[in-house]
Amino acid sequence: METVGPNAYHLDARHSNLLETVQAASAELAGIDAVTGLAEAALRIALNLTSSSVAFLTIVGDAGEAKRVFSLARDPKASVASDATARILAGGAIDGDGLNPAIRSTCTQALVAGGRELGALGVAGPIGYTAAQRRAFAIFANQVASSIGLAQLLERRQQMVDTLVNLRADLERTERQRLINDERARGADRVERAHEAAVDVLLAVSRHARTGHGLSDFYHRLTASIAELVKARKVLFWKLSEEGTLEPIPGAHGINAELLAQVTPSPCAADRDDTASRVVFHDLMFRAPRIDEAGDGRPMLEALQARNVIAVPWRAGDQRLGMVAAYDSRREGGFSREDAWVLQKAGLAAGLVWQLKYAETDLKKAIERLEKVDAARQLLLKNVSTAVEKDRKRFAGELHDDALQKLTAAELQLQRVQEPTSDAAELLTEARDLLSETEEALRRLLFEVRPPALEAPGGFTETVGERIRMLRSMTGAEVEVDIDVPDDLSFEFRSMLFRQVTEALANVEKHSAATRVRVSLRVKDDGVHGSVEDNGRGFVISERDRLPGHLGLLALHERALLAGGWNKTVSEPGRGTKVDFWFPLSESRSGQA
Repeated sequence: METVGPNAYHLDARHSNLLETVQAASAELAGIDAVTGLAEAALRIALNLTSSSVAFLTIVGDAGEAKRVFSLARDPKASVASDATARILAGGAIDGDGLNPAIRSTCTQALVAGGRELGALGVAGPIGYTAAQRRAFAIFANQVASSIGLAQLLERRQQMVDTLVNLRADLERTERQRLINDERARGADRVERAHEAAVDVLLAVSRHARTGHGLSDFYHRLTASIAELVKARKVLFWKLSEEGTLEPIPGAHGINAELLAQVTPSPCAADRDDTASRVVFHDLMFRAPRIDEAGDGRPMLEALQARNVIAVPWRAGDQRLGMVAAYDSRREGGFSREDAWVLQKAGLAAGLVWQLKYAETDLKKAIERLEKVDAARQLLLKNVSTAVEKDRKRFAGELHDDALQKLTAAELQLQRVQEPTSDAAELLTEARDLLSETEEALRRLLFEVRPPALEAPGGFTETVGERIRMLRSMTGAEVEVDIDVPDDLSFEFRSMLFRQVTEALANVEKHSAATRVRVSLRVKDDGVHGSVEDNGRGFVISERDRLPGHLGLLALHERALLAGGWNKTVSEPGRGTKVDFWFPLSESRSGQA
């Protein structure tokens, strides 16, 4: 292979074109800031500048080792192997494996910038290179070295910037994580304190609930304990009334009774949008650090002379009882979420106590009612026994004083018939009349004991009518009757209803001296409503226990109670008496008896 030596420089037109090409190439390189882009542009420009077949460029590391090798062939068939490229750039011979036979001449130039070798740039071609080409190539190589050096500096600068940015991001992440960890630690501490306070408030609720005092004293003690736990000057329970208003419960802490009496109950309902309604019905935790942030709750704060407030719902399961509120925090930062936690626990516990207290009250009332019912049962049993004994004595007395007396008189009349001087016909007539009266008395006595028609279907109205005819015959009073009851009533119900009417009519017969009586029996309100009214002498209701026949009045009342109904007696001296009663029809039909 022939090596071309240096030629003399001639400033002809061709040389001028080379310089212009170098200048344009330098300008192009100045617009590229990436090493890879500079290498690719330098190879392309070197091929054009030297009319070469192949261009090579290597970039070395800080320790001088080759890091990156670039090559570009004008014709892909004239490409050179990478190991041959390395030998050429190192200044070795061009003969050997890996070189295209068409390549006979090379030109290489070290890339030096800032006193540091960056690599080398070389070209190869089939012919030699003129001195002008070598000079232009050397100038161009220097420009490439400067551009690559600058690009490397920019890359290093960008790497440093990226490193600093990453370092700053790492520092920021570390700081954020530290803040998160600190907040978690503070949150865990707050949760622990809140749990401790919640336990304290539950213990306080339990302790105060066992004192056995009334609800007012319970809330007075509880609000004092809550005020100490949440550092509040005032604590108040608001109760939701049946009228849909929030009313303060007596026993508030830090609020005197005079100030509490001036507080006006506020409307509260699920469909309202005011703060109190949202707290009670929508579980809002309301906190106002200052009075001007209280919104529609400001009038209440002003009424209670408070500067700030925290309020939570007061519930017992699904039952909405009202809300619990603490006012005037003693802490500089005001009320916290932990205070809301404590108030919620206090509200839930107090709600259960509220239910327990009212359950105890209901239980006491139920016991009292049962005791009254038991006393009434005992009295009824006594009265029934007395009434049975009375009826026995009455039955025996009527038999003795009426039927037996008349039978004795009839027997005497019959004995006188045998006397010679007696008027047999007249004596027999008198005896017959006495026997008729005895028969009537016995029939009436049997009727009162067990009316035979009462057991027959439809016999109730007939039986009552028969009893009313007896009343007319005994008193001569005018009786108005209005009876309309079902025919399918059970015998027990008919008997009980008949005894009620008979008892009322007996009082009219014995004590009223009435001239007009009205008897009414009609179905009303799923039961039978009865009324027996007279225009007799009447009496004072408050003195009935001392009046004759007072056991009959008691029997009227107790019979109605046993039937599950009611009885009411109204009377005034000189203005008659009216007995009203009502028996329920449940289980009174003959098929259900």
